[in-house]
Amino acid sequence: MEKTQYIPIIIESLIFGKNSDYSLYIKSGENYILYRSKALIFSQSDALRLKNNGVDNLYIKMEDKEKYDDDVLEHIETIIKSNDINFEEKAVKIYIYSKVYAEYVVTTGNLKDNQENVKKTIETTVEYLLMSELAFMNLLNLSSYDYNEVGHGMNVGIYSMALANRLGFSNKISLYEIGLSGLTHDVGKLKIPKELLLKNPLSQSEVYEIQKHPIYSKEILITNDVDNDNIINGVLEHHEASNGSGYPFGKMEENISTYGKILIIANRFDSLTRNRPYRIKLSVPDALNLMEQNSELYNAAFLKEFILLMSKKAVL
Repeated sequence: MEKTQYIPIIIESLIFGKNSDYSLYIKSGENYILYRSKALIFSQSDALRLKNNGVDNLYIKMEDKEKYDDDVLEHIETIIKSNDINFEEKAVKIYIYSKVYAEYVVTTGNLKDNQENVKKTIETTVEYLLMSELAFMNLLNLSSYDYNEVGHGMNVGIYSMALANRLGFSNKISLYEIGLSGLTHDVGKLKIPKELLLKNPLSQSEVYEIQKHPIYSKEILITNDVDNDNIINGVLEHHEASNGSGYPFGKMEENISTYGKILIIANRFDSLTRNRPYRIKLSVPDALNLMEQNSELYNAAFLKEFILLMSKKAVL
């Protein structure tokens, strides 16, 4: 008899007050215990009770994933159009639903099975960002609390889309490409042993291995049928530098793509402002000052616009 497979879902991604088409489970050790039967309503008070007891995820059977995805995508569609949900609450919901699929892609490297879901959540984020100047700050305030690799990928995607929009990229297709490039830029780290990523100090050969991760990211995207040159270039070049001191190829600015120039800034800023195993995070003003001091690493015009973009956040 084939063993039943279960997958985790973020509690906040469930639609409160809706009759569920699938049962919900809690994991206890290696066992999955029925929490809520199919067709029963899941409420906000249920979610709060679970969170207060340290439960962040519920589980559904793998066979029910398509029903769950349909629920999520339908709800995303209504969120962005709803006049009953205030602007700040929309940001929270969009961020939560984006995280559902970002987490799966960043931790497994499997974009192919969730490509439409990821596409829809990024497109919804783009629509939200284009609504108001305040939209970026709302999403940014939420992303500040996500310190893991999933949060980093989402942050770089958000920063990249916001900077691109400021630079005049109003085309939704371009913003989607930049967002996907930011989300998946570090997925190649899945090919590097975790203990090596956490190790400090590193030998020279270990440094070289870690510096291959943009190439590994490209390989994973191609394996997932992503062959868009704009997306691939952004991923491949996010550690390059305008003065040629970056990696993996040491490209000079004139040979770095526009998407690459955007991701270099977004990736560096988010790395500086998050806690790392080997470094305490910098404040927003300190990170921007450090980037200005090392301005030779970045496209000057893009860096100037990013600093202006972050000026509101800098006072927090």
